[in-house]
Amino acid sequence: MGFSFTNQDQQTLVLMQSVAEATAQAAGRLALSYLRQNKPLEIETKGPQDFVTAVDRAVELLIRKRLQEAFPYHAILGEEFGLDREGERIVWVLDPIDGTSNFMRDRPSWCVSIGAAIEGQPVLGVIYDPVKDELYSAAAGRGATRNGEPITVNMQSSAGKSVFGVGFTRGKSAAAHARQINHILEHGCEYRRFGSSAMMLAQVADGRLDGYADARTSVWDVIAGLVLVREAGGVIESFIESGAQDGAILAAAPAAAETASRLLAIDLQHDLRQPA
Repeated sequence: MGFSFTNQDQQTLVLMQSVAEATAQAAGRLALSYLRQNKPLEIETKGPQDFVTAVDRAVELLIRKRLQEAFPYHAILGEEFGLDREGERIVWVLDPIDGTSNFMRDRPSWCVSIGAAIEGQPVLGVIYDPVKDELYSAAAGRGATRNGEPITVNMQSSAGKSVFGVGFTRGKSAAAHARQINHILEHGCEYRRFGSSAMMLAQVADGRLDGYADARTSVWDVIAGLVLVREAGGVIESFIESGAQDGAILAAAPAAAETASRLLAIDLQHDLRQPA
């Protein structure tokens, strides 16, 4: 850790993890309840293929309320309502529904993502998939679990057998994205794109994917998943420690890390040079 992780921090982290798990499950149930009403969703367009619904906001408000009640002196940064206070040592980072486009169409790849950082260092990640009722959870030095059972990245990953998750958002270079996929296929690997960075990172952590890379993503999309991958024994590279709110990330099983870097890093570097 790049900061002094005290005994008090460790005790606080245990409580934070417990609260985050319960909160993520409550948030997921709330989101599912809207889908089950079979009523049209209130949808706003933030940009091409970039949407927000009334459900995103309702879910984030539920999460904020629970966290504020449990930890009144912590800051909260969420995708829909921003940062509530500056200068706090502990900051929660939320994506109430990661994969809103999937959620809107009742496709299963979406989740609730709750992460936290102490002095800018990611220390907590909780991701809940309400459709499958799968709760991923990890905290610094405590390992990673899915529904309470320990998980690890795929330690048998190798070139020619690996499956990588890839991300794409508007404003990135479509040509670089196409080259990224071409590199993956040319090296005998496969790729998946779920439309949810958090879900792909969770699946790297439990070995369903071997790696994930995105040249431009937001902190609330990935902080929880990066903690999961790290605690599950994976390799991560990210912009988060710099204090930025968006940038490039790479997460992979150790055996796939070199391949992931070779296949993806050139495109990541190219894409970062493109105008937003």
